Order: sequence, then C-alpha cells, then structure tokens
Amino acid sequence: MRRKVALKILAFALILTSLMSLLVGCSKPNGEGDGAQGTGAGDGIAEQEGYCILKYENAENGKLEGELVQKVKNGENASVVKAIPDEGYVFAGWSDGMEIAVRRDKNVEESFTVTPKFVKIGTKFSVRYEVKSGKRTVQTVKRTAEAGDYVSFSLSKAPVGFTYGEWSDGKKSGDRADSVVADGKKFTIELEPIALGIPTIVISTSGAKGVIDRENYKSCTVTMFNTDESDCFEDVTAQIRGRGNTSWNYPKKGFRLKFDKKRSMLGSDYEAKTWLFISNYGDKSLIRNMIAYDLSASLSGMGYTVKHEFVDVFIDGDYCGMYMMTDKVDVGDGKIEFDKNINEDPAKTAYILEVGDTNPGEKGIDYMRIKADYDRTYKISFPETDDPAYKPDVHLKYIQNYIEECLETINGDDWERICELIDINSFVDHYIIQELYMNKDGFWRSIYFYKEPNGKLYAGPVWDFDQGAGNVDGFFGAGVYDTTPDIDIPYSMNIHGGKEAGVPWIAGVSMWYKALFKHEEFTELVRVRLGEIGPILTEVLQKATTDGSVPDAYYTLYHEEMERNFKRWKIMGQKIWPNTPKMADIKTVKEHIDYFREWMFERYDVLCEYYGAYKEDNDETVT
Repeated sequence: MRRKVALKILAFALILTSLMSLLVGCSKPNGEGDGAQGTGAGDGIAEQEGYCILKYENAENGKLEGELVQKVKNGENASVVKAIPDEGYVFAGWSDGMEIAVRRDKNVEESFTVTPKFVKIGTKFSVRYEVKSGKRTVQTVKRTAEAGDYVSFSLSKAPVGFTYGEWSDGKKSGDRADSVVADGKKFTIELEPIALGIPTIVISTSGAKGVIDRENYKSCTVTMFNTDESDCFEDVTAQIRGRGNTSWNYPKKGFRLKFDKKRSMLGSDYEAKTWLFISNYGDKSLIRNMIAYDLSASLSGMGYTVKHEFVDVFIDGDYCGMYMMTDKVDVGDGKIEFDKNINEDPAKTAYILEVGDTNPGEKGIDYMRIKADYDRTYKISFPETDDPAYKPDVHLKYIQNYIEECLETINGDDWERICELIDINSFVDHYIIQELYMNKDGFWRSIYFYKEPNGKLYAGPVWDFDQGAGNVDGFFGAGVYDTTPDIDIPYSMNIHGGKEAGVPWIAGVSMWYKALFKHEEFTELVRVRLGEIGPILTEVLQKATTDGSVPDAYYTLYHEEMERNFKRWKIMGQKIWPNTPKMADIKTVKEHIDYFREWMFERYDVLCEYYGAYKEDNDETVT
C-alpha cells in the first residue's frame, strides 16, 4: 500500500515538472525574459531556458514561406522567412517595423511574434522628413509614393553655425532613400551648434519666439558648453529680455539674462543673477568694447571693470553670432566692493549713478536732473529703489546735493576741497580712456559714477565704446566726418574753440572736464599719466594684432568665430550706423581690426602732442 502511494507521488511530481517546463519563457542570457512576445509552447515546440521561440504568423492577402515557428538559442540566428503577396497586392512591411520581405533574424535574444502586412497595388503612403533645431522645426518635407516604392530626400547645406547630427533612425548620411511601407512614417534630424574655440551659449525661450521685448522678461533655459568643465551647465532656468538703445534697432539683438539663482560665469570669482550680452553689430571689428575694458582693467585708477568675454550665442535654434558677455555694473563681492546695505544715514550708503536717459526712471524716485551739467539726467542704479530701506526724500536728495556740490566746487578754486570730494585718479584715467576713443557717448550717456559710503565720488566704471575710435559718422549736428584721430570738431561747447587739429573731444563737451581742466593740477596729472600709460596701451593693443604674431590676440584666437559672425550677418562693405563712409568700404573683419589699432596709436600720439606728454616708452618729450 505504501509503495503504491509513493509511486503516485512520484508520478505527480514528474507531471508537475513537465508543466513548469512548459510555463517557463524564453530567457535572455542574463536570465531575464520579461515582456517577451509569443511566450509559451507553440506548434509542438516547448520553450526552454536559454532559447527563444519565434513565431511568424500569416496575414490576409499573402502567405509566408519558411519555418514559421522556430526555437532559437539565445544570440544565434533564425532561418529565412519570406513574405509573398497575393496577386494584386504588395508587401508593406512587418508588424515590428522591418521593411524587407525576406527576413532572417540575427542574434536573437528574446521571443517574438510578427505578422506581415499586404496592401493593394496602388495604395499610397507618405513619409515625412523634419529638420529640427532645438524646439524649432526648421524644415518639413512630405514625400508620397505607392506602397513598396522608394522616396528620396537630400539635406540642404546646414545654416551658418550648425552641422547635422544623426537621423532619428540612426542613419548619418544627408542623402537617403526609404521604401514606403506605412503611412505617417517620420524621420527627424537635429541641427547641432558648431563649437569652435569659444564658449557657446544655447538659449531656449518659452514659445520659441526669441528676444522680442526690452521691457518684459520671458522664461527660458540656458546651456553653456565648449569651455572649462567647471563653467559648463545645462538647462538652467532663467529669464531673458532685450537690451540696448539705438542698438536695439539692429537685426542682431542684444539681451540680458537673469538667472533664478546667482551663478558664476566663465571663471568669474563672484556670482551674479544678471548677465548682459552685447551684440557689437555696428562695430565690425567686434573688439572696440573689449579693448576699452582691457585698458580699464590695466589702469590702476579704475577701481572696477566689468567682466568681459566673447561667446557664441544660439537662441531657439538660430545662430545669432558672436557676442560680448559682461556683468551688470553693481555693488557686491568681486564688483564695486562696498556694503550693499542701505543705511538710514544716506552718507553711509553706497551709490551708483548712470548719466543720461538711456534707462528712464521716475523723477523724484530714482533720478534727478542736474542743472549745472546741462540739465542732464542722473539715474540711481544702486541702491535698489524698491528696497523698503530706500527713501527718495533722504537718499535721492542726498546724492543730488552731493553731485551739485562736486560740480560747484570744481568750478571754483579750491583744489584741496575738490580732492576731498572726488577721487582724482579715477577721473584722470576715466578721462584718458574716453578721450583716446573720442567716445561719442562720453558724458552724454552710458557714463557711470559711484560713491563709496562716507567717501568720495569715483568716475566709472567705463561702459559702451562701440561709437568711438573712428566709428562715428557725426557728432550731434556737428556734421558728418571720416573721423580721424586728429579731427577738428566745430562743436559749440568745445572750450578750446577754433579749427586746430587735435582738439580734445571730451574736454570740450563734458561739464566735469571743462571745469577740471581749468585747474593746472588736473592738466598736469593728465599730462604725466598720458606719458605713463604708453607701455600699458601698447601691451593692451597687442590684443588687436592680426598677423598671428601674438598668440592671445583676439583675431588669432577667434578669427573663425568672427568670420562666421559675418557669414550670419552679411554687412561687410555696407554702411551700418554709425560707420563712416571710409569704414563702410572696408570688406573684412581683419581690415577693420587693423584700422582700429592704427587709429588708437595715432590718437594716443595726438593727445601726447597736445598735452606735451613725456612718453616713457621712447624717452622723448613729444611737443
């Protein structure tokens, strides 16, 4: 009796083992068989660990030839199966996307079941080809043909600043031919920014509409690459809006980015939320601003110079060109290093003032007019006037009174008191930079002053020099000139008057310097300083060489990016305001840089001659 029971148990165990074997799916080499199609036994073939079951199921309007249920060891190849359409029909692909009627599946790693598709002869299908650039669709082409036929597509030349990536199906060739076996098939390819030798900024705006507004910020994400790894980042959230005054009318738009959180940019030793991007569209050398800031950073009298770096910019899949990135003139670590707190005592508060109506504010809140300076507008850039600690009737009134006292004092005879109110060294260096450039905006707008808490008023930081160094077609109604370094400007406010060549420009139009030059002490400081800066200017202008002799010259480093900028903006040989007629005739960026460099050296000689400066570089007094 016990022996019979044991035999029954043994028989049951054998049956159970057989059933479990049937239920086990085909396993991948690592033992995973989840999600495999066609699992289980079929047509007498049992699945087994390490093997896959392949099923080729027939469909209407055609037939299959070959072994339709195959047991294949993992990693090996199946045998050939052929799909044959009935008369009046054509093969139109397999259910798994394969488009070839005769198939032999290789390196099989999972079970599957597939079915062929047969359609009537003459059935038409469409294929769509899309070229994408970020979120923007650059090109869409639709091809239609009868099932089983081929359609072709060829990529056009990539836009300036871009190259093509791979197609969505992995193909790399720009030219392709595809059989039409299903409707609505789509292939996409991405335009990718070309990274040369310059940091690259890629911006994607909300709605992919680019920079269209100077007043209102719009959301965006920002990616930076092609620079030191520590400075690269991807898809950082920010806001963007346009910037610029007359330059806003250019097709190449300047803009500002305001990140959600402060961040360092391109190795800055401080963090900031707001960063500015200058287009330099009207300056075909692209380097007038860069050299001015380089010179400012090299002069000890200028306490602070904005960070300035070249970058390539792409916005919403469009290459926008080569820009100069700077930070905002501000108080803080690494910038104008004063306490940012607004003190109840206005004398203990730091101030930054911007001269001119470039950023209109609200009179009596953040700006005032100074009658002693041709009734010009002075706007408070710092402190933030929406800070509850800021009181217009206290802080605005204080700084207005201070500016008016400075102007009244420099128009007087008390040189000692002048030196107590303003930082003379900053005014000397600031004047020399402005005068070297013969800057059209000098002391009309885009001019900054800052005042330290319980301290003096400083000239600077310097800002905005694209309308200078010969790139000026007229001076406020004074006529149109091919501006040369020794230009005679018949300007009504020029204190020197007359028609003498080499008459200074800033000394004649700035109320500050008209008054300061009445003092022999200031004139002597300018004369001595002009002589001292000869070697400094020579070193800085090495960055403006184009013959390849200076490895870190801007043209040596970035000539490919500069040339690419002017492939995008085809303005060489055209007059772009404020180009003079002479500059409009120059055809290359190299020639524009050469013109600028020669102009600056000649302008320096003119000023040294005018002021009788002793130039340290050649041990001679130029008179």
